[in-house]
Amino acid sequence: MSIRINQRWFVWIVLGLCIIAIPVGLLSTQVAKHMEKTGGTGDSILTRFTDHIQVIHLTGMIQDKEERSLFFGSDESAGSVLKQLRKAIKNEHVKGILLRINSPGGTVSASQEITSEVKEFRKTKRPVVVSMGDVAASGGYYVASASDRILAEPGTLTGSIGVIMHLMNFKGLADKVGVQSDVIKSGQFKDIASPYRAMLPEERNILQLLITDSYDQFVDAVAEGRKLNLAEVRRIGDGRIYSGRQALKLHLVDELGGYDESLDALQKICKDKFHLTERLPVEEKSSDSFLSSLMESAVSVPALRSQSDSGLIGQVLPESMNPKFIQVPLWMMQ
Repeated sequence: MSIRINQRWFVWIVLGLCIIAIPVGLLSTQVAKHMEKTGGTGDSILTRFTDHIQVIHLTGMIQDKEERSLFFGSDESAGSVLKQLRKAIKNEHVKGILLRINSPGGTVSASQEITSEVKEFRKTKRPVVVSMGDVAASGGYYVASASDRILAEPGTLTGSIGVIMHLMNFKGLADKVGVQSDVIKSGQFKDIASPYRAMLPEERNILQLLITDSYDQFVDAVAEGRKLNLAEVRRIGDGRIYSGRQALKLHLVDELGGYDESLDALQKICKDKFHLTERLPVEEKSSDSFLSSLMESAVSVPALRSQSDSGLIGQVLPESMNPKFIQVPLWMMQ
């Protein structure tokens, strides 16, 4: 009987070792790729205890909502970016931040909160350089404007300085199908923007004042961050988008270039500011989700990628039109 028990335990031990070997192998592969990419300077274990540059990615819609899980967590959402910025502020070894932005915009308050943390980091006399990806518009540009320097590719879409509120009215459709809305409210404007009735003039005025006030805050932030005249920001900030090359002429960005050029610019600023002779190590975390790190290479397989990115629709439609954003607040910098 004891022999069978020992054999059973032996089998379990072997299975356990096999299970452990899989993530270890995947992690080793990712570490090797990371070291090859960064030239051996991006080992997060080492850089946490030495002076270094921190790379932070802000990707997708900027809103106060984190879609995190054990399997597919992300360090690129607004909530995670806030946490990383706050940690960087407290960590004196972070000598500079490269903020990579690839976002079409988001909610007003979430964009402002990230902007505030960027300013707090800069108050410690440490630089922030923004590298714009495909899109860094509206709320994404709001955040970028608070940095020391902005770089964009010639074809990057940016600008879109403005605020919008999306509303729909279903009254005509409801009347056709016989749907009637009964509302019990505590005040005259409690059901403002109801989709089941026409908007009253005084309601439209209230909402317009709200949007105008948010827009004024946006203009003030851009003028302060970019050191531009308020009138000039209002002139170019009519909601239109600009290419990176157009934005350079309008002084909305400082230089044309991608990730590498942005990193070089930040390294130069750090060298001059801290009187360094060598380039600083770079720490870039893509995700702190356990299984996300283990499966990073696996999701490159089309079958797995289609599951994690909401299928073909998620890959074709603009992110703001993705079905997973159907609950996005209506008051948007977008």
